[in-house]
Amino acid sequence: MMRTSVLLVLYAVLALHVSPAVAEAAGPWKAQVVDAETKQPLEGVVVLAWWTRSVRSFGGPGEEYRDSQEVLTDKDGRFAIASRWFWSLNPLVFFRGPFFAMFKSPYGGFRWPGYEGSEAWPQEKRKSLQTAAQLLQLEGLVLEMPRLRTAEQRNEYLKALDVPAVAVPLDKQPLMQEAIAAERRSLGNR
Repeated sequence: MMRTSVLLVLYAVLALHVSPAVAEAAGPWKAQVVDAETKQPLEGVVVLAWWTRSVRSFGGPGEEYRDSQEVLTDKDGRFAIASRWFWSLNPLVFFRGPFFAMFKSPYGGFRWPGYEGSEAWPQEKRKSLQTAAQLLQLEGLVLEMPRLRTAEQRNEYLKALDVPAVAVPLDKQPLMQEAIAAERRSLGNR
């Protein structure tokens, strides 16, 4: 009887101190994408968002694919990634993301011109907008993509493009893979 009471108290204490691992409820993530020079909307930009699941351990966290969503910008250059909520009963598990990659030939990586000059902002504001996941929750956000003028620039961008095939299974990013393959073909690459 005493042993059962001790076990019940122990379970109650553990239940109070061990809470489920939860990713912040967030999203949707949305923006308009425009040509950096002309400021005209870019239709057909592939937008890939992904999340990872990590497990804390003595060797450091192990990270694996959790979820993703891939969309194209519409005729007005707009896209939206649906809200996500992840949780786990394991307190050693945490979720990260979304991370973002965008691609459209012949353009380079996206940027938010409103972040330029942010060195003068208060540190708290700078920190709150330092990731794409935080930034893309702002209302009325406009991102710019610069046009790459030469084949050399386009090839360099393809080499540097950070689309994690390891983090996101290839079958979960068919639009991105096809857009990159088409760009390689147009540049004479295999």
